[in-house]
Amino acid sequence: MTDEKATQRGRRVAIQKLKYLLLLAVLALVSCDGTVYQSFKQVSSSSWSPKDTVSFVYEGVNKPGSGGTALKMSAQVRYNADYKYKNLIMRVETIRIADTLLLSVDTLHCQIYDDSGYRLGSTAGSLYQNVSNDVFIEASPSDTLMLRLSHIMSDESLAGVCDVGLRLTK
Repeated sequence: MTDEKATQRGRRVAIQKLKYLLLLAVLALVSCDGTVYQSFKQVSSSSWSPKDTVSFVYEGVNKPGSGGTALKMSAQVRYNADYKYKNLIMRVETIRIADTLLLSVDTLHCQIYDDSGYRLGSTAGSLYQNVSNDVFIEASPSDTLMLRLSHIMSDESLAGVCDVGLRLTK
């Protein structure tokens, strides 16, 4: 009976180790996409005006001696069926907070419909989500950046835009 208990105990230990290894593998896969920052913010409840600039703050990773870091930036937008345009064009300003230096101004393009009129992106219930093209920004790991996002569409007010977000990856 003692050998049987030892065998069962050995199996339990082996299963426990396997669970930990599986958990570590899942965590490694999740962190492999290189995302260092991602955040969404809600815009006005009825529409998004160009004057409604949405600001995000990214605090650098602060690794001494690692030099400048190139980050890939994309905008994300969540919208409902009230959004009537094929595209969404946005402007993003990158400002270093320490000295309020404007580092870059970029244009991000988010395609909502393809040429056939098919809605692109993903959906959850009555909301849709799309991602813009990528642009690259340079930042020192110790920099704290303010990223200011606004739309530059010809209409003053965009109905149907619910949330906008920014994602930075290495």
